[in-house]
Amino acid sequence: MNRTRSVGPVQRSGQRFPNPRGSGGVLLAAACGPVCAAQAWAGAAGFARFVVAAQVHPAGQLVQAAGGPFHPGGVFDWLLFGLFVLLVLFLCAVAWRLVSKLRLRGSGENFAGEMGLLRAVLASVPDLIYVKDEKSRFLLANQGTADLMGAASGDELRGKTDFDYYPTEMAAGFYQDEQKVIRTGVALVSQDEHIRESDGRIRWLLTTKVPYRNGDGKAVGIIGIGRNITALKETEAELKRARENLHFKATHDSLTSLLNREAILDMLGRELARGAREHGSAAVLLADLDHFKSVNDRFGHPVGDEVLRETARRFLRAVRAYDLVGRMGGEEFLVILGGCGTQEAMSRADQLRRSIEGAPMITACGPIALTISIGVLPAREWGYPRREDVLREVDVALYAAKADGRNRCRLAVPPSDVLAN
Repeated sequence: MNRTRSVGPVQRSGQRFPNPRGSGGVLLAAACGPVCAAQAWAGAAGFARFVVAAQVHPAGQLVQAAGGPFHPGGVFDWLLFGLFVLLVLFLCAVAWRLVSKLRLRGSGENFAGEMGLLRAVLASVPDLIYVKDEKSRFLLANQGTADLMGAASGDELRGKTDFDYYPTEMAAGFYQDEQKVIRTGVALVSQDEHIRESDGRIRWLLTTKVPYRNGDGKAVGIIGIGRNITALKETEAELKRARENLHFKATHDSLTSLLNREAILDMLGRELARGAREHGSAAVLLADLDHFKSVNDRFGHPVGDEVLRETARRFLRAVRAYDLVGRMGGEEFLVILGGCGTQEAMSRADQLRRSIEGAPMITACGPIALTISIGVLPAREWGYPRREDVLREVDVALYAAKADGRNRCRLAVPPSDVLAN
C-alpha cells in the first residue's frame, strides 16, 4: 500500500482542505469561528472523521483516514459534529464578551480617573474657574470663585447670577461683557475688573472670558478664568506713590514745598521757549523779603524757617492755579505768570506784595511784620531773551526796588533797541 504523508493543504476532488490533524487544526478552526464558516466546517469534519477512524480502523490506517474527506455515516457522527460546532460558537462568544468587558472596564476607569483629577484641580486652584449658561447663570464654579463671591461652595452658586451677590450696577457690567462674548463669539482676554467690597476696599481681578460652545459649535455660555490681583495692584499703587514722592523731593524745596531752584529754572526755560514759539505773553517776578537777615539774627533760624513757610503759603494763595512759584534760595522767590502782559504782571506783583505786608507772620516768638520787594520782567516786551538774561535783568529790577526804599515793585524796562524791534 502506498502511503503518502500530507504536509500543508491536501487536494481532494478539486477542493482545498486544511490539514486538521493534531490540536493545531482544531484551534485554527475555533479561532476562525463564524467568520470563516467553511474552514470551521472542514476542521470539524476532519476531527470527527479522525475520531471515527480511530474506532474502526487499525492504527496503521489512522493517518490515511484522517487525511480524507469526512462523510458522516451515522447518528453518532452527526452528533459529534454538532457538539463540536456548538463548542466553537460558545468559545467565540465567551472570548468576545471577555474582550468587551475588559475594554469597557478600562475606558470606565480612565474616565473616572480623569474626572477625579479634574475635580481635584478645580478644588485646589485658588484662581477663579467657572462656567455660565446663555443667561449668565452659573453651571459650574470652583471654591476660589465661591470664596470671592461670599458663597459657601461652588454648588451654592449653581443656577445663580452675579445679581445675587453684587450691586446692580456692578453685576450689570459683568452681564454685558458676558453677553457680548456669547453674541459675538470673541473672547475677552486679560481684562481688569474691580469689585468694591462692603468695607470700601477695592478688589482687582484679571479675567478672561471665552465662549462655551455646544456640539454644533454654537456659543451657549461662557467659560471664565480669573485671578485676584489686588495685592499686585496695591503694590503698583505703592510704587507709583513712591515714584511721585521721589519726584516731588527731587523737584521741590524741602522747607517750603515750593519748586526748588533747578525745577523753577527749568520751567522758566520752557515757558520762554513756548512764548517765543507761540508769541505768547509771560511775566517773571523775582521777590525778596526785606530785612530777613535780622529775623534770623534776632529770633533764630527756626523762626526764620517759619517765616519762609508762611511766605510760601501766602504766595500760593495769591497766584492762579497754573502760575508757578519756586524758591531760588534763602529768602528769594521766583514766580512765573503765564499769559500776563505788562500791566497785569505789575498788578499781580503788587497783590503778592500786599499779601506779605497785610498781616504779620505768626511765629513761635510772636507775630513778626515783614515786607517784600519785587522785580517784574514781561518776556514778550523783552523779545523772549535767554533764561540767563531774564534772571540778570529781573534781578536788577529787584534791587532797584530795594534801593527805592523796599516794599515796592519795579518793572524791568528793556533797552531802546529792544523796544524798537
